[in-house]
Amino acid sequence: MKKAGIIIGIVAIIIIVVAISTCNGVIPGDSVFQIKVSGTEGLEFSGSYLVTTADGKVTSKSVDGFIPAQYSVTGTMVSVAFQKQTEVGTLIVDIIKDNKVIANEDTTAAYGIVSVATD
Repeated sequence: MKKAGIIIGIVAIIIIVVAISTCNGVIPGDSVFQIKVSGTEGLEFSGSYLVTTADGKVTSKSVDGFIPAQYSVTGTMVSVAFQKQTEVGTLIVDIIKDNKVIANEDTTAAYGIVSVATD
């Protein structure tokens, strides 16, 4: 009887740990990425980013913004496509994981598009 109580206690602790670890919305296998938009300060851009998670869910978000900007996403793969809304200036997009730039693209073209993705 005492052994069954110990086993029930251990199972309860495991359930609580799993519940707490999944409450933050991070699926095991996912990572936190930062999408950093820099370049000519005040430059207007628009576009979207797509995120794939470890469980296969794909989400996308359209954004309109001004440099500087930063977006935080969680998943296994990130793809970004942003376009300058002006003829002049520089648009730089970095995808950052664990404080390291893992993907980077830039453009100075009039109304140029930056398309960048993680592997």
